[in-house]
Amino acid sequence: MEANSTLNVSEGANATNGSSLASSGILVATREGIIVAYGALILMAVLPIIVGSLRSVAFLKQARVSKKAGEAVDIISTKDAMMFPVFASCALLGLYIVFKALGEQYVNWLLNIYIFIFSSLALARILGVMLRPILSSIVPKKPFYFVLVNMEEKKQTSLKQHIYSLTGFQNENAGQAAAPAGDPVAAEAPTSRAPVKKDAPQEDPIVSELSFDYINVICLALAFAFGGWYLFQKHWVANNILAFSFAINGIEMISLNKVTNGCILLGGLFFYDVFWVFGTDVMVTVAKSFNAPIKLVFPMDFLEHGWFAKNFALLGLGDIVIPGIFVALLLRFDHNRVPGGRLYFLTCLLAYFTGLMTTIFVMHYFKHAQPALLYLVPACLGLPLFVALIRGELSALFSYEDHESDTEESTDKKTD
Repeated sequence: MEANSTLNVSEGANATNGSSLASSGILVATREGIIVAYGALILMAVLPIIVGSLRSVAFLKQARVSKKAGEAVDIISTKDAMMFPVFASCALLGLYIVFKALGEQYVNWLLNIYIFIFSSLALARILGVMLRPILSSIVPKKPFYFVLVNMEEKKQTSLKQHIYSLTGFQNENAGQAAAPAGDPVAAEAPTSRAPVKKDAPQEDPIVSELSFDYINVICLALAFAFGGWYLFQKHWVANNILAFSFAINGIEMISLNKVTNGCILLGGLFFYDVFWVFGTDVMVTVAKSFNAPIKLVFPMDFLEHGWFAKNFALLGLGDIVIPGIFVALLLRFDHNRVPGGRLYFLTCLLAYFTGLMTTIFVMHYFKHAQPALLYLVPACLGLPLFVALIRGELSALFSYEDHESDTEESTDKKTD
């Protein structure tokens, strides 16, 4: 995501592979084709932000329930936000060195297999939301569970018996699968447990668990088939659908927790983007070399060649997901401030649209690839903060948190 956060235009015979950028400003495309391409890119950039932000509200409710149940919740802390540009720079420079040392072909194949798996999983999650209402009346409702348990070998038989009792399954070979003599667990009832000393430290025997049903299997199969199409054909439509799924899941699931973290993250990536685009050739080189669904593309010769067009304009997912998680945070603040409120969400969305339009204008004016975060960060931070200042809600905005911090929780406990 960080490796491709510039707004570029590609041209020429190798543009399908993203292997050349138009820095001279000579575009082999009509004016109408350019307008259609950038209009499509803007639409494809705004849509995942809207969808991901709306879904993040429900995801936050689930995360709060999980946190109350004692489960760990992943958020971007202040330290994470401060260090993210550093880690992103190391990853970007590492990719640059690897591409220079080993060449594009072999590195891209390795990276594409890795991204193929995760992008297919992201698409399967989106397909599950879309297809479940349709398939639920057709596909049998039969859940399955995978549970990875760490336990002694002699207790495995009693575990099987316990599973049979929970599912109501009558095991014809139960007599043949008797527990070993002297197994204290087998002597108990399936639902009972041996008394445990309170002072004895307990280790959760369940290492991992997974539940799914037939609809999940169908969606996963479709997603991997679609990912296979991209892996072998590299078609721009397949690229966009996988990238779209990536963006929605990222915006939905990544939590900045509070506005301060968002300001630190966006501010750090502002300088990161400007330095690596204007100060070196690293960002542009990696963007040209990295052929994977980490960017949205649309052909400027679509009106002439349609499905088989090859002259692409592109926008990196970093320019969508990074501002998008801040937009989603403001929507959750809106809902916390006023149920159903969308003032700061729409304000930041308008700022994002304006910043993206400014990026496109400047790129064509100067005939050079632009770091989109140079224009998106001031817009997405400045306009919502200005509105909060005018409305006298700046303090409320900065004091809002998705999840109460651990330090505050411990302070509250001491106070009580």
